[in-house]
Amino acid sequence: MPTPRLRSDDLTPPRPSPCLPVPRVESEAAFGLQVSHQVTQCRRYGERFSVLWMEAAALAAEGQVWPPQAREQLMQALSARLRNRVRATDQVMQVGEHGFAVLLLAAGAAEAAIVEQRLRQLLAGPYGVDCGLMHAELHLGHAAYPDDGRNGAELAHKARQQMRPPRPV
Repeated sequence: MPTPRLRSDDLTPPRPSPCLPVPRVESEAAFGLQVSHQVTQCRRYGERFSVLWMEAAALAAEGQVWPPQAREQLMQALSARLRNRVRATDQVMQVGEHGFAVLLLAAGAAEAAIVEQRLRQLLAGPYGVDCGLMHAELHLGHAAYPDDGRNGAELAHKARQQMRPPRPV
């Protein structure tokens, strides 16, 4: 039996856009509250996870100042690239204006170090924004549950303490 065709006035659900912004929180403490459910689940079932923390700053030539819209577009492009470079089960959040946190589920310290190294390479390229190509300086660090902290805020704090700048090429 042939499938009925949709009439032009039928409403079909919209497809989610791959360019939706990542969720945003304003502080480490707010991040800790956002991931408290995952922490509880991991504690209850003896699972592990890690937090990867990244801070980004727009690079500019000496004397050059990027307009605020360009910096915001850079952060949006960076968040989209970051979200597309981690597993679908991992959670990406923007923290404040220049920070990002990735909750790496079922990953210990060794796996988080590998992801950190890979993201350093994958996120280093140029980003196209309305005013041209921009580059970002990235600082990354990671912390693993339960070794480095017992809740999301502690893990975020420890990951920030372990942040390292990119290595000179």
